[in-house]
Amino acid sequence: MAKWLEDRKFSTLLLVTVVGFIVGSYLSLLVGNMIPGDSNVVKILFTTNLLPVSIGYPNPISVDIGAIKLQFGFLTDVNIMSIIGVIIALWAYRWYK
Repeated sequence: MAKWLEDRKFSTLLLVTVVGFIVGSYLSLLVGNMIPGDSNVVKILFTTNLLPVSIGYPNPISVDIGAIKLQFGFLTDVNIMSIIGVIIALWAYRWYK
């Protein structure tokens, strides 16, 4: 294992990775809105979903116990910008003390 990972908590690493995905997805939306046209190669490259992962979506898992109804669902779209966001977040996390 890398030396910079030995002294850090897994929960912090997970939080940094999730924040990287969120920042990357917002960057993808920004690139998608800034570049005109639907057939632009750069727009397609940075905004196309490479790996759609869903659990319970579009039909979320529901638990109905009378007065309370809970719904669970998870959806993520992995694209180039979200991967770049995770790489940048992990790079910044490497230097975090």
